[in-house]
Amino acid sequence: MKTIVWDIDDVLNDCTKTWLETFWLPAHPGCKLKYGDLTENPPHRLLKVEREEYLHSLDKFRLSPQARAMVPDDHLINWFRINGARFRHIALTARPRKTVFSAIDWVLQYYSEWFQTFSFVPAERPGEPPGHPDLNKSDFLAWLGKADYFIDDSPGNVMAAKKLNIKAFLVTRPWSSEGCTLQDILETGLK
Repeated sequence: MKTIVWDIDDVLNDCTKTWLETFWLPAHPGCKLKYGDLTENPPHRLLKVEREEYLHSLDKFRLSPQARAMVPDDHLINWFRINGARFRHIALTARPRKTVFSAIDWVLQYYSEWFQTFSFVPAERPGEPPGHPDLNKSDFLAWLGKADYFIDDSPGNVMAAKKLNIKAFLVTRPWSSEGCTLQDILETGLK
């Protein structure tokens, strides 16, 4: 049985889009950016704020009712219903420790039938210790040694996974336009 390692935010859910539309824009009515305008990740420069302000807002969102209310894409859930049992699934996220439990809860709310393994790499935040022993997703994937597929929205994470000889897919988002749609990955890439 092959193993797929899935990023959570912006792959299994629409975290950045939901954060922008339900959390950032209502608190910043002068901001006229739309989701499609977020061609950088992190988008603090586009938002014209310091990186720390953006991260504080994102982390606060991750613990909010709006984040808990995110629903997965119907196409993705249908793919899992049809194909999920053919693979072993691992959820892998890079988040600050204080937001990890909400991510686990969200994944289990929608994907508990398919996901039995969840891991995270602690994201850098002021006052929090760095991850140990894994500093990034590549470190975790190298340690795991069992990933056949890796799906993420970060070009750097995908490139690092490919260097580990993992078939890695970049999900198209405004900041990763050179990727493929999640639908295309599901329909043609996972065999």
